[in-house]
Amino acid sequence: MTKYFFFFLLSIISFFSFGIENEILINQNSLGHSISNQAIICEDKEGIITIEQLIENSNQNGNFEFLNHEVSNMDFTTSTFWIKFKITNQSHFNDFIIETARPITNIAVFYEVLNGKILNAYANGDDLSYNSKKVLNRKIVFPLNLSKNESRDIYIKLKSDGEVLTLPLIIHDKESFHIVDSAQQFQNGIYYGILLLIVVIYLFFYLFLKDKSFLYYISYVSAIFILQFSLDGYSYQYLFPNTSYLANHIVLFSASLTMFLLLQYAKSYLNLKSKHPKSNSIFNGFQITILILGGLSLIPGVIYQTMYPLINGFSLLSILLILFTIFKINRKGSPVCGYFSIAFTVFIAGAIIFILGNFNIIFDPIISQNALKISSGLEVIILSISMATKYRDMQNAKERIQAEALVNLTEKNKLMDNMNHQLEIQVKERTFELNNQKEVLEEKNTEILSSIQYALRIQQAILPTCDHVETILSDYFIFYKPKDVVSGDFYFVEETHTNDGNKLALFGAIDCTGHGVPGAFMSIVGNSYLRQSTQEKDVNSTGDVLDFLNKGVCKTLRQDKDGEVIRDGMDAAICALNSDTNELYFSGAKNPVYIISDTTLDGAFINKRPPITNNDNSLFLSEFKGDSHPIGTYITSDLKPFSTHKIQLKKGDVVYLFTDGFADQFGGEKGKKYNVKKFKQFLLDISQQPLKVQHELINKEFMDWKGDLEQVDDICIIGVRV
Repeated sequence: MTKYFFFFLLSIISFFSFGIENEILINQNSLGHSISNQAIICEDKEGIITIEQLIENSNQNGNFEFLNHEVSNMDFTTSTFWIKFKITNQSHFNDFIIETARPITNIAVFYEVLNGKILNAYANGDDLSYNSKKVLNRKIVFPLNLSKNESRDIYIKLKSDGEVLTLPLIIHDKESFHIVDSAQQFQNGIYYGILLLIVVIYLFFYLFLKDKSFLYYISYVSAIFILQFSLDGYSYQYLFPNTSYLANHIVLFSASLTMFLLLQYAKSYLNLKSKHPKSNSIFNGFQITILILGGLSLIPGVIYQTMYPLINGFSLLSILLILFTIFKINRKGSPVCGYFSIAFTVFIAGAIIFILGNFNIIFDPIISQNALKISSGLEVIILSISMATKYRDMQNAKERIQAEALVNLTEKNKLMDNMNHQLEIQVKERTFELNNQKEVLEEKNTEILSSIQYALRIQQAILPTCDHVETILSDYFIFYKPKDVVSGDFYFVEETHTNDGNKLALFGAIDCTGHGVPGAFMSIVGNSYLRQSTQEKDVNSTGDVLDFLNKGVCKTLRQDKDGEVIRDGMDAAICALNSDTNELYFSGAKNPVYIISDTTLDGAFINKRPPITNNDNSLFLSEFKGDSHPIGTYITSDLKPFSTHKIQLKKGDVVYLFTDGFADQFGGEKGKKYNVKKFKQFLLDISQQPLKVQHELINKEFMDWKGDLEQVDDICIIGVRV
C-alpha cells in the first residue's frame, strides 16, 4: 500500500507542477566537465520508486529538482537517488563514457531510454562483482553510444549504505576518458609509491635502531595507504572483486585503524608515557574508543550505517587532540620538532576539510575528497624529514656519548697505567716472597709426601699378604681401593683356634673413621688389636673379637667416661669359618654380611628383611645385620657387648663382607649414589662367576659408574666361597 500511495502522491504533485527542462548538449565545452547542475534529481527515502514509474511519468517532473552544484554532496545517507536528464550529441564523437558518484558507492544503475523504452541498462557499484561491470574500471562509469544529433533520456539510480554520496556527472569521449584515467593512475602511482618507499626505508631504520616510534610510523603510513587505496576503489578492484562485504567495510575499518595508529605514533614520538602521563591516559581512552567503533563498523545493517558519522566525528576530535597536545607541550618549554608540528598542521587541515566535506559543511566535494590525499602525502613526506631528524639527533647523541666515553676512557687509562705501575712493583715484591714461600712449601710437600709414602709402606706391611691369605682361604677375592695414598679401610685374615680345639678362618672388613692419614692411623690401631685378639684365651667368638677390639680402641684413644670423648671409631664385619662343618660365625659393628645361596638361611629374616632373589629366583641373598653401635663408643656407662650369629652354610655358598665406599659412590648419568639395593642386585648377578672374575667385574662396575667423578671413600670388599 505504501508503494502505491507514494506513487499516487508523486502523480498528483507532478500533475500540478511545471515541467523542468533539463536537456544536456554534448559539445566541446561540456566534454570532460561535470554537468550535474544541468540534471535533475529525486530522493527516494523509502527506495520504492521503479524505473518504469519514472518513465511512465516522464513528462511530469514535480518531485525532481535541479542540482545546485557541478559536484553535489548528499551527506551521510541510506536513501536512493534518481538522476534524470536528456542528452543530445552535437559533437563529432559517437562513443562516450559517463562518470558519476564515488568509487565506493554501493549501487549505481544506468538506464538509457528512447521513446519510453529502455534500450540499455548497466549496473555498477561495490555491492556487485567487479567483473560484472560493463566498463571494467575502478570508477562508477557507463558506456553511451550516440550518433550526431541523436538524443536519449538518461536515468541513473544511486544508493549508498550510509557513506557520503557524491554526485558528479562527467561526460567523456571514450578516447579522452582513457587518457585522463591513465594520467590519474600515474598520479596515484606516485602517491602510493611515496608511501611504500617511506614504509620500506623506515622499516630498515626500525630494524637497525629498534626504536618503536619508527615501527608505529610505518604502521600508520601503511594504514593511510590502505585507506586511500580503498577510497580510490583499488581495494574493490584488486583485493575484493567478488566479496561485497569486505569491499564495503574496508573503508570504515581502515579509517579507524589509521586514526588508532596515528594516536599511537604521536604518543610514542612525544614520549607521553614518561613525560606527560595524563595526556597519555587521554590518548589511551581515545584509542580504545576508536577501536570499539572500528569493531562495530564490521557489523552490517543499522550499526554499520551509524558508524560513518561517528568514526568521522571522532577522528576529527582525535586530530584536534593531537594538535592541542603539541601546542601544550610547546608552551611548557619542551619544544616539539618543528617538522613534526608542521606535518600535523598540514594533515589536520586536510583531514578537517575532508571530514567537514563528509558532513556537507564544505560544499565542494572535489576539494574535500582530494584534501585528505594531498595533506596525507605532504604529511608523510614532512614526517619522514622529522624521523630523519630524529635519527640524526640519535646519532649525534650517540656520538656525544661516545666522545664522553672516550674522554672517560682516556682518564681511566691514565689511572690504570699508574695503578699498573704500582701493581708491577707490588707484583715483583710479592713474586719474590711467593718464590721463597714456594720453595718452603715444596720442601714441606716433599717431606709430607715422603711421610705418606712411608705410612703406606707401614700400612701395606700390616695387611696380610696374598700368600698368607691363600693358606687360610682357599677360594676368595679382596677388592681393596683406597681413596687416597693410604686408606682408612683395611681387611684382616688370620687363622685361629677356639678353646675346644676348632680351627677357624677369621676374616673381616673394617672401616675406620675418616680416610687418608687419619684413617690409616686408626687402621694400624685396629689391626694391632685384632691380631692380639687371636692370642687371647678369653676370645672364643667373633663377638668376643669385636668386644676386645672395642675395649682396646677406647683405651688407646682415652674414650673413657671421665676423660674427653673423642668421636673416632670403626664399623666392622668379622666372620669365622669352620671349613670342616661349614659353620660360619658372624659379628658386626653396624656392618652386615651378605650370603648368596640357592636356599634361604635360618636367621636371615632379622629386622623383617627377607632374602633378595635374583631374576630367575634360583639364588637368594640373605642379609645378617650387625649390632647398631660401632667400635669405639660407650653405651651408657659400660661398653655394650657384640652379639655372635651362627649360620650353617653348605658347599658353594658365597660370603661377602664390605665397607660402605662402593654403595656410597656417586656416578651414572645423573650423578647419583650407587646405593645398597643396586649393590645387592649386582652381587647376585655375578655370584656364580669365579671369585677372581668377580674381582674384575667389581672393578669394571665401579669405574664405569664413577666415570670422571672423584672417588668419595675408601673401598674394601671381601668374597669367600665355601
